[in-house]
Amino acid sequence: MGRPLVNGEAVLYGRLVQGAYAMFTRDPSSLRPEPQPGDLPDPYEFVAWIHMSDFIPGRTEPRFYGLIARNKNTQADFAVAIRGTEGLVEWWDDASAYMVPFAQVPDAGRVAHGFDKIYSTLKIEQHPRTAGRLLEAGPLPELQGSFGDQLEELHKRLERVSTKETVVNRAKGRPERPYIVTGHSLGAALTTLFVMENEEKKKFDITTSCKFASPRVGNTEFVRIFNLLPIASWRIVNSWDLVPKLPLRIPGILDYEHVNTAYEFSSEGMAKMNPVCWHSMETYLHWLDASLPVDAGCRA
Repeated sequence: MGRPLVNGEAVLYGRLVQGAYAMFTRDPSSLRPEPQPGDLPDPYEFVAWIHMSDFIPGRTEPRFYGLIARNKNTQADFAVAIRGTEGLVEWWDDASAYMVPFAQVPDAGRVAHGFDKIYSTLKIEQHPRTAGRLLEAGPLPELQGSFGDQLEELHKRLERVSTKETVVNRAKGRPERPYIVTGHSLGAALTTLFVMENEEKKKFDITTSCKFASPRVGNTEFVRIFNLLPIASWRIVNSWDLVPKLPLRIPGILDYEHVNTAYEFSSEGMAKMNPVCWHSMETYLHWLDASLPVDAGCRA
């Protein structure tokens, strides 16, 4: 499916996910953490926050989970980057592994109930500095609808204040909107669902889906449809990592499969042999580029 893995690109996308982690870690209670220099790799600049809500009892309040970024040189190439949950136990609670039709595309197979429910809570909030003259009429209204619907409304705002001429592709009935989507762990699952929503609505031009430590997201039919999409799909997986082995595949009961295309490595000798280090974003990036260090607490 699509282009084979390009390590340098995957590192760039992984650093966007690291940026989401860094923003969250500095102030876990903030829905609108400000990106600091070095959070986002060049040439990306921050555009919007992504919030989501768990449904674990006592943890249903929204939290910052990811970001929308754009190439500051072209002003036309965008990225969605979503981090994972904090801890494997919390991830398993989020999974809620019984299968349901994906709410946004009910005829696209079945997916984990937890992922479907969490995806329905995703909210996008535009950073005011990207709104320009739109703020003259007062605060920006909340974006509405599904994640894809909200993202489309965000783009319509950005296109209204763009200093470059917006050219509509007549065949598509909209401007070109090139995107890469990337995520780690739960974030990888959510970006996979976004790719499928977009295939139904065709509001964006997704070229690459780069997934780090992704769990299984859907059943055989969901995977069959996803694997037919004309995009580069890179699913990077540490063979020791537990999360990509979940939810469990139980023939005849839970027919979970992985989407393409797997790029597997072993972290043995690279990082400490424990579940946290196997799953660490830094471990994954170190495999892609040995000059990038593993987490200090995971050095072998």
